[in-house]
Amino acid sequence: MPPSTAAALLLVLVTGMGAAAQAQTQPARPRYPVRPASLAEAEEIRLAESAAPREVSSRAGIYVLRATGPELVRPSANGVMCMVARDLHEGSRYPICYDAEGSRTLMQQELMELRLRVEGKGEPEVKEAVAAAWADGTLKAPSRTALAYMMSAAQVLFTSPDSTGRRVGSWHPHVMISAPGARGTDFGLAHESAIQTISVDREGMPGAQLVVVVPAWADSTAARR
Repeated sequence: MPPSTAAALLLVLVTGMGAAAQAQTQPARPRYPVRPASLAEAEEIRLAESAAPREVSSRAGIYVLRATGPELVRPSANGVMCMVARDLHEGSRYPICYDAEGSRTLMQQELMELRLRVEGKGEPEVKEAVAAAWADGTLKAPSRTALAYMMSAAQVLFTSPDSTGRRVGSWHPHVMISAPGARGTDFGLAHESAIQTISVDREGMPGAQLVVVVPAWADSTAARR
């Protein structure tokens, strides 16, 4: 074999080995879209309960995900309802608990979105169906202050339910307070706010919520700063 050919072959081999090593050290990008899949019921319940402090979640009603969509498997003894929401990103887990008013109103959007994703609907179809449900009154805004807990250290969050969403993992423990129609500017926040401890989700929509970061997870473990 001519020296030049041998050198070229060696370069290809080394380059290939380097690419393989890099692929092994970099985490695989989550697949998208991936239809939400159910967990074992006991695990589903454990994750749902982890969204709020035990005082709240131990007596809460619980929805679990089954092949046909979310189903209520435990009635609530305190008005609170908990579930594990998902989007279409592989591995997404959004444990969340709503108080009585939030369960009656805002939680219905989460249940609807999860049901549509399980049916195989894409995110544009989910958004269209949700918008129509708000427009025809199927979904309703809270009539008083409503609170949602997202304080699970097991949360696996993404920056967006769309295909462009990036995996964040366990972001921060936080609570969400209903603020129908609110925008960040209503609270003095800049349009491109750099503040992470307080923000507004679903700006300008009937289901808008003020997101407030809290210092500890539901199990009282201190969160990272």
